[in-house]
Amino acid sequence: MKKFLGLILLMLLPCSALSMWGQTGQQMKLISYNIWNGFEGDSLRRARFIEWTQKQAADIFVLTELVGFKEKDLKTLGQVCGYPYAAIVKEEGYPVGVLSKQPIEVIKKQVEGFWHGMMHVKTAGVDVIATHLSPFEWKYRLNEAQQIVDYIQANHLKDYYVAGDLNAHSPLDADEIAKHDTLLANMQRWDLSQKKYRNLREGRYDFSVISTFLAAGMEDAIGRMVHPASARMSFPAAFLYDWQWDDKRLPQRRERLDYILLSPSLMEKCKSAAVHNGKENEGISDHYPVSVILEK
Repeated sequence: MKKFLGLILLMLLPCSALSMWGQTGQQMKLISYNIWNGFEGDSLRRARFIEWTQKQAADIFVLTELVGFKEKDLKTLGQVCGYPYAAIVKEEGYPVGVLSKQPIEVIKKQVEGFWHGMMHVKTAGVDVIATHLSPFEWKYRLNEAQQIVDYIQANHLKDYYVAGDLNAHSPLDADEIAKHDTLLANMQRWDLSQKKYRNLREGRYDFSVISTFLAAGMEDAIGRMVHPASARMSFPAAFLYDWQWDDKRLPQRRERLDYILLSPSLMEKCKSAAVHNGKENEGISDHYPVSVILEK
């Protein structure tokens, strides 16, 4: 009888594995992409995004800056890209959304206490926390980060990741961005022009937001796996300034704002990570997309 039950369990195991690891059962690809004001009604940018997305064949997409998108619009975009399932946190302002090749269960949508919102969905066997943190104030971002950590811990999530435009700097990038004098000068100038907001912490880069996630046990896969550090920068694209991709003024302005932070259990399965900041993505958004691949 025990052998019979064991055989049944072995027969069922590939089915459960299939739900988490996609059709091949071997790996899962995750992508996060800030699409800059919902493509701003630019059909060419949208078409190029669709083309790139179809080539990537990722399992799950987290999208930020879905400006002008209703849930039906996101579902339409997803279907064109090959994703039959979609969820969006809200339908005004700067929404975040998730596309998946497998059914999405929306666990929580929260706008209160978040600059753009936080959404928790479960799909393909993993818990996805999609968010877009404050672009203007490090203290607000820190509070958002702590809320997400508290939520994950209170709900005892295991196989999860946090993704989106976090508008914050990783301590793993500290040595690199310390060399970006133009970036620091621009941020200092912006802070001085504001009466209320501060992106810098007493005039210096702030690493407390990403450190909060790391201290809770999450892993910055891109920070650990993409080298050199200059290859990790996800913002700005040359498109923001109407410059060429290889403009020599860009490196001094660049920073990494886009993340896929993995739970310890998913980091153990992480095969590779990438920031797609090559020419092929120039002209789609002011941000470059980031990805990780998990191996079974």
